[in-house]
Amino acid sequence: MVGMEQNNGAPAGGMNNPKRSLFDQPRKVISGIVFSGTIVGMVLISLVFSITLGLISSLSDTPVGELQETDAYKYFSYLLYQIVYVGIIVAFAAIYKSRPRDFGYRKVKVRYLFIALALAFGLLFSLNWVNGWFVEFLELLGYKPPYMDYPGLTEREYALQYQLPSLAGAGFFGVLLVVAVLPALCEETIFRGIILDGVKDIGTVAACLLGGLLFSIFHQSPTQTIYQFICGAAFTLLAIRADSIWPAILIHFVNNAVIIFDYKFDFLSKVSSGGAIAIYVISAVCLAASLIYLIFFDKKTNRKKEGAIKPFVYPALVGIILCAIMWIANFASGMMG
Repeated sequence: MVGMEQNNGAPAGGMNNPKRSLFDQPRKVISGIVFSGTIVGMVLISLVFSITLGLISSLSDTPVGELQETDAYKYFSYLLYQIVYVGIIVAFAAIYKSRPRDFGYRKVKVRYLFIALALAFGLLFSLNWVNGWFVEFLELLGYKPPYMDYPGLTEREYALQYQLPSLAGAGFFGVLLVVAVLPALCEETIFRGIILDGVKDIGTVAACLLGGLLFSIFHQSPTQTIYQFICGAAFTLLAIRADSIWPAILIHFVNNAVIIFDYKFDFLSKVSSGGAIAIYVISAVCLAASLIYLIFFDKKTNRKKEGAIKPFVYPALVGIILCAIMWIANFASGMMG
């Protein structure tokens, strides 16, 4: 990394090694700081947004619930986190004089883009089964997903009415921007770019597991826990193999965009039972083939464990704890719902 110490080990003590400043840390420590900084930023901007919403409600004599149904509120609720991500990325680049290629924006071989598309198709449809089983398990424990509080609404109808801005007309492109384009760019730059670049020396397997864990708790969604873990691990493996985050950005975008297209056009519900079986079979083949190739055949970028994970974990602990608390709060809310 240009302008930044590459040593991932802990600094030695002694008179010749004075205490480092917050920003003068080994690269792995910086990755942990970036994760915690991102989560803290999300919490703070959410608090500011909530306070501002309360003030607007008071001054305009409009109930908060009514404000939350407006497109303006829904757009801001998506854009706020993107503002935090961009701020973290820009601060990192400015402090360490890093160029985009230094955290993943490197040329990529075309085959990895095709692998990304195959993997996206596989994850999106094959994992529905796994995720469905996990949600059923949570429901057996008494957990109810948010949309179940509205018996007359399906999950799609709940999202259209309470979560997403209007998809009518040009609104479709606005939603695509804030739900698919920006999250793919910003989240992958942080997770598969800045953070991954600092922890690669813990080994490929450990890096993928860590990427899955962080990505899963980062979304704080009980029903998406398993799905996000597998996606995070797969995205990390793809970024390592390609030595670029472009394939991870592509797969992330396609995943979110397909969901938005389905919410808009409701095409998946119109697929016949035979067509659905074909989709699941083909997606399973795509998923298996992609992972088998990346894991067993494309091993040039494999790394064995060379460094410890502790220098990352300690500074990342604040973010991990905050995410865990919010996950538990969301789970508890579903249990009481």
